[in-house]
Amino acid sequence: MQLLQDWWRIFWHSWCPGRFSLQRVLVLLLLWPLLLLTQGFNALCLALDHLLFPAFRNVDVREPVFVVGVPRSGTTLLHRLLALDQQRFTTTALWELLFAPSIIQRKLWGAIGWLDARMAGLVSKPFFALERRALGWLDDVHKTGLRDPEEDYLALIPVLGCFILVLPFPDQQLWQLNYFDRDVTGLRRARVMQFYRRLIQRHLYCHGRDRVFLSKNPSFTPMVEALSESFPDARFVACFRNPTAAVPSQVNSIILGARIFDRQVDDHYWRTGLMKMLGYYYQHLLEFLPRLPEIRRVDVVMESLAPAPGDGVRALYAHFGWSMQESLKQRLAIEQTRAQAYRSRHQYSLDGLGITPSQLIENYEFVYRYFGFPLPE
Repeated sequence: MQLLQDWWRIFWHSWCPGRFSLQRVLVLLLLWPLLLLTQGFNALCLALDHLLFPAFRNVDVREPVFVVGVPRSGTTLLHRLLALDQQRFTTTALWELLFAPSIIQRKLWGAIGWLDARMAGLVSKPFFALERRALGWLDDVHKTGLRDPEEDYLALIPVLGCFILVLPFPDQQLWQLNYFDRDVTGLRRARVMQFYRRLIQRHLYCHGRDRVFLSKNPSFTPMVEALSESFPDARFVACFRNPTAAVPSQVNSIILGARIFDRQVDDHYWRTGLMKMLGYYYQHLLEFLPRLPEIRRVDVVMESLAPAPGDGVRALYAHFGWSMQESLKQRLAIEQTRAQAYRSRHQYSLDGLGITPSQLIENYEFVYRYFGFPLPE
């Protein structure tokens, strides 16, 4: 009942006059029916799983790996490199998170895929060509494709555990997710973690009970304590980056996302909230993870990972005592060569985002000091 009340409050606030604009109304008129339809169908299928595939609840989740960290700190790069090791890991793809979180949906889509393969991709080929046209503009910010590994917090939308919902619905309860270990307690905390465990069990039921579940979610950074409690043998890979680069990049990407829903966004609202959020992310990782045994956690710094990703992954495998197949070594060598030739086109102006060097130093001085990052000028 409380969850329904929370959904109703967010629905009501999304239409309040304080957020009114023609663009926002038009987007919401499209978004709300689509969201309710997909989430309603997903919820029905998730419920049917308990009736049709009850054995999924007995699947053991052994030593899952959570790639967390500050947004824009190399989490996507590291996640996709680790996902190359398909003998060890299994991870979620975007299509599963949005359209097939349940077992029954995955089996249905699997059957459709089987039929399409026997028709030489008659349906899939034009569909994925259209997908690239629709999503290709996001590649410079975050390469997105329905078949690509993606952040599984998207599957937490039904229990309002997905922070990205704050873009269309800037509700305080969604902002609380950024301080999950500190501010989300009781029934709400238990509901999110139980729902997430069931999602992982479903995934392993479909993709192999003997494989290790690999998750990448910067938005899980404020949840590392809850995740550690729920999965006592979990491994954590924490990604860090110089705040001078990470903070403007994240502020810019979120403001761009907010403008999809309303061109007249309050830049100060987003900038203030995000800078505070990122400060907590840095602090929480540096305070909580050292309490865990070393075998359960490792830090990765973007400034070292980006130019030599293969070396970074090999060091990570050595730290956790994982063996590496020869085929993976070869793939990592290819990725390292590509990384050395890559030149980023992104240059973010602090002035253009309303962020000053003094604000960065004031908010993240402890980060600059801890990692020895040069101070902004």
